[in-house]
Amino acid sequence: MLSWAVDAKSGSLDLAGHLAGAGMKYGSMILLFSILLFPLTLPAQNGNNSPAAPNDPVTLGRRLFQQNCSVCHTQATLTNPMYGPSLYRDLVNGREDAVRDFIGKGSDKMPGFRYGLKASEINAIVEYLKTVPKPAQRGPQKGEGPVD
Repeated sequence: MLSWAVDAKSGSLDLAGHLAGAGMKYGSMILLFSILLFPLTLPAQNGNNSPAAPNDPVTLGRRLFQQNCSVCHTQATLTNPMYGPSLYRDLVNGREDAVRDFIGKGSDKMPGFRYGLKASEINAIVEYLKTVPKPAQRGPQKGEGPVD
């Protein structure tokens, strides 16, 4: 049974120190339980039991593409223009050597990456591009386009 007490200095009601001790103990138990449970939840975030291998060529290629190529070859928002063409597997399959050479040397409109990326990194980008499906054609949406 809880007993109430009046603090002589402040004049406030107190549960005679019972809740303060119980609250600290309860909070400590919750914190300890959370810390112990946290490592068990990390593998579940991936969807399978093994984490994605950072050395996997496709995973590495995707990361390198996002860092070096996506600024020109993907459309970040609907209102931003794309500076280069969309890149996908149909453009790469059967032309892997030409794509590697193009990424390395560049062109008048695209910088070459042979000094910024290793040959293995360029190969990883090509391997990633071989997995990218063709993007859907996007027509004008309601409210877009010229005003009549």
